[in-house]
Formats: sequence, C-alpha cells, structure tokens
Amino acid sequence: MKKHFFRKCMLLLCPFFGQQLAAQTVTWQPEPLKQNQKISFQYQPKGGDLEFSDGPKALAAVYSGSKWNTVPVQLEKKNDLWTGSYQLPKHAVLIALKFYQGDLQNPEALDIQNGKGYYHEIVDTKGKIVPGTYLAEAGLKAGATGDWTINSFISPSKDQKMIDSLLQKEEKLSKRIPRTLLFDYLDLKQLTLTASEFNAMADNLLKSELKKGNLNEQFLAQAQRYYEKLKNASGSATVESIIFKDYPKSSTARFLAFRKYTQGKYGKDLETGAEEFLKAFPYLEWKKSPDNQSYIYYTVFRNLAIQYIESGQNDKFLGLFKDIDFKTANEIYRWNITRNQMSGRGDQKRLYEDSRIIMPYLLERQKDKSYLADFGNDAEKAQENANNQMDDRLFTHIALANAQGDYAGANQYFKYLSKKGAIGNADLNAMHVNILEKLNDTKAIKPFLESSVAANAVTPIMFTKLKELYKIEHDGKDEGYEQYLAGLTPSDKKSEMRAHVMANMVNYPLTPFSLENAEGKMVNSKDWADQIVVIDFWATWCRPCIEAFPGMQLLIDQYAKDPKVAVYMIGTMQFGDYKTKSVKYVRDNNYRFNLLHDAVGPKGEQDQVFRSLTPLFKSSAIPRKIIIKNGVVRYSSEGYSGSPSQLRDELSTAIEILRAEK
Repeated sequence: MKKHFFRKCMLLLCPFFGQQLAAQTVTWQPEPLKQNQKISFQYQPKGGDLEFSDGPKALAAVYSGSKWNTVPVQLEKKNDLWTGSYQLPKHAVLIALKFYQGDLQNPEALDIQNGKGYYHEIVDTKGKIVPGTYLAEAGLKAGATGDWTINSFISPSKDQKMIDSLLQKEEKLSKRIPRTLLFDYLDLKQLTLTASEFNAMADNLLKSELKKGNLNEQFLAQAQRYYEKLKNASGSATVESIIFKDYPKSSTARFLAFRKYTQGKYGKDLETGAEEFLKAFPYLEWKKSPDNQSYIYYTVFRNLAIQYIESGQNDKFLGLFKDIDFKTANEIYRWNITRNQMSGRGDQKRLYEDSRIIMPYLLERQKDKSYLADFGNDAEKAQENANNQMDDRLFTHIALANAQGDYAGANQYFKYLSKKGAIGNADLNAMHVNILEKLNDTKAIKPFLESSVAANAVTPIMFTKLKELYKIEHDGKDEGYEQYLAGLTPSDKKSEMRAHVMANMVNYPLTPFSLENAEGKMVNSKDWADQIVVIDFWATWCRPCIEAFPGMQLLIDQYAKDPKVAVYMIGTMQFGDYKTKSVKYVRDNNYRFNLLHDAVGPKGEQDQVFRSLTPLFKSSAIPRKIIIKNGVVRYSSEGYSGSPSQLRDELSTAIEILRAEK
C-alpha cells in the first residue's frame, strides 16, 4: 500500500506523468459480442488506482429481459493483464464492468475508467443491434437503473441532450417502444421534459397501450403504479377496474383490495373492511399457492386481533388462530397476551384461559417455516428465531399458569422449551423452582438449581434455596458451600466471562462530582481514592434497569464486608419529584442500595454526571455500569442480560481483575 500511496502522490504532483500512465482499458472478445455467447475480456489497469493491486475484483452488470442483473466475475492475471470470462444470457443487450479492491459496498479503490465506465453493446446472433440497447445505455449513463450498485458503474449524468439522443436512437430502432421496455423508457423520458409535458405524454402512451388490449397482469400492475406516481387518479382507477375485471383473483387485485378495505380505517370500520377482504380473498385459498404477499394476511390478522380484543369479541379473537401460520399467531399472542401479562393489564385469568387455547396452535406450527423469508431463506436461522419466539411465548404461558396457581398446568409446558430456553432464563428458572416446590417434587429441585448455576441464570431467591438444601445435607452447616458453588460453574463459562470483561475494560478519567444520597447528605467522588467503586446508572422508568436490581443486590451482598469495594446506584435522567420516586421504589422493594441522585443541569435536566461520561459511552442508553479505580473509569458495560447471577459474576470478575493489578 506504501507503493500505491507513493504513486498517487506522484500523479498529483506531475500531471504530465499522470497523463502518460492513464491508459487503463478493457478489450472484449470476440467482436462483436453476441447473445447467448461465452465472452472474455482483458483488463489493463495501468495508470489507474488498481495498477498495483495484487487482487482486483470485477463485477458485471447485464441488461437482459428488460432488467439489470449483477454477477461477480473471477479474474486471472496473465502478464500485466487481468482476464475474465462470462456467459452472456440469450436476451442480453448491454454489459458493463467495474473493477475494485476490497469490499464491494466500501471499496478501497475503484476503476470505472475515470467515470466514463466500461460497457459494450451486445448484438443478436445475426449481428443486429437489439431493441433495448440504447435504452439500457441511457439508463446506465443517467444513473437511472433503479439499483445503486449498477448506478456506480459510471459517473451518472442527467444531460438531457445525451439522454434524448439515445432515446431517439431507441425509438428509431424499436419503431414502437415495446411494453416490456415502456416503463424504463418513461423514467428516462421524464428527465428530458417539463412535468406537464411528461404527464401528458405518459398518459397518452399508457392509454394507447390499454386500448390495444391483450394486457397481462404484470403490465397492468406496473401501469397502475405508474399512474399513482403521476398522481393521476383517473388513470389509476381505470387500470384498477381492468385488473379486477380480467384478473380478479390475482396478487395485484389482492393488494389493491387490501388497500381498499383497510387503508386509513380504524376501529369498527377496520374490522368490517378486514373481514370483507378475507371473504374476497380467503387466507386458505392463498395458502394453496402462496406468493410474497404473506405480509398482507399478517397485517390483516394482527389488526383484527387487536380490534377483537379491544371490543370484547373473545371468540372471534380465538377463532383467528385456527388457520394462520406460526409467525402471525406468534405476533398476535405477543401483542395481546404477552404484553398484557408483562404489564399486569387486563383480566389475567382470561389471558390464561386464552393462552391455554392458543398454545397448542403455536406448538403445532412452530416448524412451519413461516419466518423463512425474513432470514433470506436461511432455514437454520429462521428456525432458530421461531424457537426463540416459542420460548418467549412459553415463558408467558407458564407465568400466567403460575400466577393462577395451576402448577400442574405450568409444569407440563417446560418440556417444550428449547435447550437454551429450558435453563437460560433466570426468572423462568425461579418460577420452575416454585412450581416444583408447589408440586412437592423435592428430588428435582436441587439438580435443577445446580443446572441453573452452571448456566449462570440464577436469582437471589434461588441462591437462598440452594444454600438451604446444602445445609440440610451438611448437618445445618454452610462450611464448604462457596467452594461447592464455584465448582458448579464450568471452566469454559468462567473463561468466557473473563474474556467478556476484558473486552469492556477502559481507561477514562473521571470528572470529580458530589451528589446527594437518599438521606440528603452529599457524597464526593474524591473520597473514593482507596476503593474500587461500582456505579449503576438507572431510572425508575427504565424496565431493564429495574430488572437488573436483584443482580446488583447479589453484588452488594457479596462485598458487604469488604471496605475496599463500594457500590452506588445513581438515579439519572428522571423528571418531577425524582428523589422521592427513586427512594420510595428502592425502599418499597427492600433493596439495600447506596442511592445517589444525579446532578441537575441549568435547564433542569437530571443527568450531569452521566452526561459527562457520554464521550466514553458513545450512547445515552441505560442501564449502564461503570467501575472506578484511582479516579479513572476502568470498566463500562451497557444493558442487562436478564440473569442476576450473570450480572453479579460479570462485575465481580471485573472487580477482582482490577484488585489484582499492581
């Protein structure tokens, strides 16, 4: 790269030398290039940015069948030339190449012949220029291909004379622009006319094509969209009527009906419209031959579910689950059951009864591949997502059952969790222990607790229970408990945690501050000189912050007798009577925290200490944990994993690493 940099400097300093070297070319073979033929090319990079590249790449763009496609082309070096070959499609009319080094989206160097581009026309097997050739060239030169990747094969120019000249050649070549090229032609023609001139011309052309008849669905769909782009309501309505008459069950008709029945509608009007749409285009009929319009039914069913719930039509709500796919059913459950369970809104008993009916549908369709399109047809990732979603829904169902006292009903659903879901969620693990206790399954409790510790997904209550069981087995004594506990965590998990902590180590000077605590006294950071201090930035409105409190309490309890370690909870970014709210929440929930209130700025914003650290965080998100040593921030992490024990282990690992430093 030094050689490359030196050469670029020489080109800047010596224009004549640069002109002598600027000779990068592409030679095509055989001449002329013909459709359905294997071609080759030789690339001479001398004088360009890729002259000294030892691994340039090539991307070909081909206009074929009235659309552009790109494909990478392998390059081989022969002497000072790079060669490549490509099999032209039978309907190709134009090919373009661009050469680059590094990543396609962010190339280190690029060669498009100083903006002029490398492109070549393709003739038919008889050597004649094919309709669409000049149209493709105009689109390439004008940067009007509809694809940013292809638009970068050349430095685009909106020169009206150039575009109009090529379009006139196309008109002469094609005699009459064919339907397959009409919309590309219109897009380019729009660049050469005033708005009023173009609208009139486009309307006349489209009307002329419509009068000819023999209209396929694809053309009609494009015409309807084009009229909408022109804001020509009359033309759009005319085309829609033809679509509903000639292709009443087509995907285009389905999309237009979806908009007609649901767009801009709410409440009862939306309910009526959605139901009418489903009568006109039944879901089960679509499922027999599905296309890419699953989003339509996803949207319709989701909106209907919300309306049914809000209007108290529970039977209709449950009836939606009879036929829909897993993706749609999962979203309806998430929005209407999980959301209300988590917030405590609504009749929890009714939610559980509904969940009991819905859950078998979800389990039955968990592997129906309905998430496949969302993951680029990667079946493994799509199924992994479906499994994760199912774990979340099972959590909701088990939580509802547990809250309603149906412990046997809850217990039967643990078996459906994924391997990760069965043991990886601390809150669910705590529920599992409670359910086992309620069912008097005492033999299963200790092994399950040990597995939870190994997975680092344990709540404070679970630790208390495990210690009780340990003492029962050891004549009421806890001697050796800490060693026993440490031995439950696999060594690879400890190594992973240490690596995670090391990756979050920082070295950032702390601006000293003085903040008020819960008792109204001032606490000064300058007094922490001999301590390692953990700070948790939180707010009463931040759910993940609150969910992390049990983990912070575990940490505080671990170091309660260690004068060299302190933990402070700084409430930040709150409003109103934030001091009272913070103190009340902490005390009402029996947390033993050293609580501080962040300082208030000139405009009343309660975030001054947190704000002073945002250059380090590069984020304004909470929860945020930092660890301070000798007046310097040495550790910083954002978010909450969901496991109290994991949070405790993360911060204690960081503390011990810092303590061991000399």
